[in-house]
Amino acid sequence: MNDFHIKLSFRKKLLLSFVILSFIPVLLIGITTYRLYNRFITDMTEKSSVETIDLICNDIDSLLNDTWQLCDALTRDIKIQENLRVKFNSVSSQYSLDLSGSMDMASLSTYRKDIFGVYVLGENGGRYKSNYYSFKPDDPRDSEWYQNIKNSPETIWFSPHEGSFIVRSSIEDRFISVGLPSSDKATGRINGVICADIKEDDLTKKIQDSLNSGAVYLLDAQGNILFQSGNNSHFPVSVSDELTGQILQAAKDADTRSVVIPNREYLVVGRTLNRSGWCIAGVISRRYLAQSTKELTTILLLVLLIIAFSALYISLRISQSVYRPIQTLCTMMEAVEAGDFSVRYSEPPADELGRLGNNFNHMLNKIQELISQIYEEQKKLRNSEFKALQAQIQPHFLYNSLDSVIWFLRMGKNKDAEKMLTELSTLFKISLSKGREIITIEDELKHIGSYLFISNMIYSKKFTYSIECDPSLYQYQTPKLLLQPLAENAILHAVPLPDEKVHIHVSIRENGDCLLLSVQDISKDMSPETLEILRKQINAPRQPDKQDSGYGLYNVNERIRIFYGPDFGLNIDSDPDIGTEITLKIPKLERGEPYVPSNPV
Repeated sequence: MNDFHIKLSFRKKLLLSFVILSFIPVLLIGITTYRLYNRFITDMTEKSSVETIDLICNDIDSLLNDTWQLCDALTRDIKIQENLRVKFNSVSSQYSLDLSGSMDMASLSTYRKDIFGVYVLGENGGRYKSNYYSFKPDDPRDSEWYQNIKNSPETIWFSPHEGSFIVRSSIEDRFISVGLPSSDKATGRINGVICADIKEDDLTKKIQDSLNSGAVYLLDAQGNILFQSGNNSHFPVSVSDELTGQILQAAKDADTRSVVIPNREYLVVGRTLNRSGWCIAGVISRRYLAQSTKELTTILLLVLLIIAFSALYISLRISQSVYRPIQTLCTMMEAVEAGDFSVRYSEPPADELGRLGNNFNHMLNKIQELISQIYEEQKKLRNSEFKALQAQIQPHFLYNSLDSVIWFLRMGKNKDAEKMLTELSTLFKISLSKGREIITIEDELKHIGSYLFISNMIYSKKFTYSIECDPSLYQYQTPKLLLQPLAENAILHAVPLPDEKVHIHVSIRENGDCLLLSVQDISKDMSPETLEILRKQINAPRQPDKQDSGYGLYNVNERIRIFYGPDFGLNIDSDPDIGTEITLKIPKLERGEPYVPSNPV
């Protein structure tokens, strides 16, 4: 930042300082004004929401209280008392009284249309109802709910349940029921129960259109959610056990008044209903309340943003003109550090930074030329070393092969001699390959097959061998003569071992985008110390005149890295169960497909 500031002219420094000094006060004033205004709007929204929830609570509380009062009034009704004292002599007399009593109660349906039904059930078997639905055939006096009401000293409220306890309603209907015992005013004995049903949908309708940004919960005294309703599409509302406990305690302490319950995530208003002992709570996400202020603060923020953007725009134009070229050069330098030499500075050379970019491009061109030269020189050097090594191997191998042919002829084994000469011809044809360095996998397999056959004949069949490769890999290409040094190494180390069963397995397999060429010596495993020494020899820099036991493997490894880069090469593993395995990793390339390593060795 200091370097950036130093490179600016005095005029630019003055202009930039002015913009910054004007931008900061505007930003502070804007933030302060926004927070105060946002707090004011939030408080007003919370107050409105509390009033809305309070109205909903009053409406529901009124319905439940009126339902209870209606039931309580029926316990004192003279006509009802008389009907509950009647002792029926016949079914017809009971039916007649049930019919007349229900007709008398039919007028109750006009008291509150949102009360589904009011019922009087007597110990004498009499049954009276205010709606037109028929009674269920079962005797209600045998039911558990009837006995609970009869034996209860106070009113019982039943949680929402499917269908009415008393009449045949739609199976899809859910009801909230209230029941209280009726006693004979003359004797004080329990002579029946008074019940009423309220459809759950009637409660839902009262609140679903009133609170469109939250949810209303009805809780029993134990904190169980009896039902919930509201619009949760704007945000999810989840009432935890901890929150329900807070709602119940706060509502209980507040009695019948609505109280705001402290909660960071939600605006919660709770209230205890008069008769049921249940609690009703309205829940609104504070996130939603915050969102509701966005429209009201848009104008204020727009004005502040225009002022701030004007100051910011001027400062950005000044800083960008200087910083962008520097940033471009830094990015390209990082790319070069990562190995990408293809980047170039393309800005016009209008100033010192432009001339610096041109010098940078010139430097990259020189570096690429030097890398290419070094790469080609290394490639030529490794090829020369390989040819020198090959020149040493081939005459030695040729002499031994021809000696074996002579002995076969002397012993009259003409077919063996003919086979030896055929394989020797195949081997040298592929070795020469008209000067080509790259051959197909098929030719490489032919070459190693010929080499193993001839070597096995030279060593009097002291070892066995096998070659494995999927024919679908034949068309891929490889540097020639990669497998011969590996096989030769395995033969030289394994065959001289006395009383050892030696088997050499050559395989070529694919692994993703790569080919794995391996020579496995299934005889005796290598000690960890020897294995570590050999691995170091393969990867350590060598002199051509120091051709020890690991030089051939080192040469193969270097050839692969020269051709394909440091991600490819040779690996040695040894295990008592499988012997020693040397694996070559090369890219899987079709015939004629070029490969240029991104980071040549």
